[in-house]
Amino acid sequence: MQMMKRKVAPSATTGVSKDHKGEVRIELPVIMTCSTCSITLDRSLRALDGVSEANVNYALQKAFVTYNPSRINISRLVKTIRDAGYEVGAEKVSLKITGMTCASCVTKIEDALKASPGVIGVDVSLGSNSANINYLPSMTDMGSLKKTIESVGYKVGAEESPSKEEDAKLREYKTLFRKFMVAALISLPVVVVSYPQFFPVLKDMDMNALRRLWIGASVLTIPALVYSGSSFFKGAVAAFRHRSADMNTLIALGTGMAWLFSTVVVLFPDIFPENAREPYFDVVSVVIGLVVLGQALELRAKGRTSEAIKKLMGLQAKTARVIRDGKDIDIPIEEVLVGDVIIVRPGEKIPVDGELVEGHSSVDESMLTGEPLPAEKKEGDEVIGGTINKTGAFKFTATKVGKDTALAQIIKMV
Repeated sequence: MQMMKRKVAPSATTGVSKDHKGEVRIELPVIMTCSTCSITLDRSLRALDGVSEANVNYALQKAFVTYNPSRINISRLVKTIRDAGYEVGAEKVSLKITGMTCASCVTKIEDALKASPGVIGVDVSLGSNSANINYLPSMTDMGSLKKTIESVGYKVGAEESPSKEEDAKLREYKTLFRKFMVAALISLPVVVVSYPQFFPVLKDMDMNALRRLWIGASVLTIPALVYSGSSFFKGAVAAFRHRSADMNTLIALGTGMAWLFSTVVVLFPDIFPENAREPYFDVVSVVIGLVVLGQALELRAKGRTSEAIKKLMGLQAKTARVIRDGKDIDIPIEEVLVGDVIIVRPGEKIPVDGELVEGHSSVDESMLTGEPLPAEKKEGDEVIGGTINKTGAFKFTATKVGKDTALAQIIKMV
């Protein structure tokens, strides 16, 4: 009797590879703001003991690192990236765990997760029976995390909504907008006193009176520097520690020196030539305000993109009914393999991309094509994950799963 052979899907940890020297090559998503960031980060990673090669790509927003796991671990790599002033594009998930009874259970789960590849942070709470996990999607996935917890004797419930992450983004946007408003309110009077020749009230003032106004402008711009521009100075200090410069360095030096020069000009005008005694306090508040506003608008745009991605992800089926060992079983969509034969009934979502092998039906593909009329499908036709089966039941063979499906590719492009 000839047995059907099933293809095995590649490992979920596609961002990891090993060579004959025992070294591991991984890709880490890194949030960078300019091309200079990649040079700085590349230098910091190469300086680590145990790292044999590092290639940071600004366009891809990724760092490709080859390292020896016996000499350095991922947590150290992530810490180096953060110390350099950049953030790793890790994902956060909160899982409900049942079976925990004491503090040793918490330690047991945390140790197991920390030893799992791709996990960079774990916080297990006995009170709420949950685990908050920071992980690298290029190295591990939800299925692997659940299996790790189950391997030490505990059960994993449904994934919690990432409302904390959304709240954090909303708080960050409000903070940026508040910083912009502070800088904008400061800019209005500062710009007026910086250009007295354009305002009749100030035009006829003598130099001593104007100097007193400029001293007031010097004091007034301090909150713009200290509060609105705080992130630029922190970023510049982090870059300086690694003997490099970036956008933060440019803004911090520009606004800081403009304020310092202007203050010295106002307090000690006689040490400068007569044609070089003009203050530039307006530059400080206006530049910081505009850049912070740009950051706030960028964050809001990213938030809208994130919402669009979530809506697209909502089109995906959660489970699939596959035939294995002659039985129909329901499994999470993450566990579907290339070559699996999947059963789809009327009204159900097609879980992954594949080729119809038995039966016929009409499928609503409007989410991809925009065509309002269902498409007729027969044996040999392709079906696409996320579309909805309308009339008949059919079987199809999975040809693309996980990140290779058409819907996953659309989400990636968005």
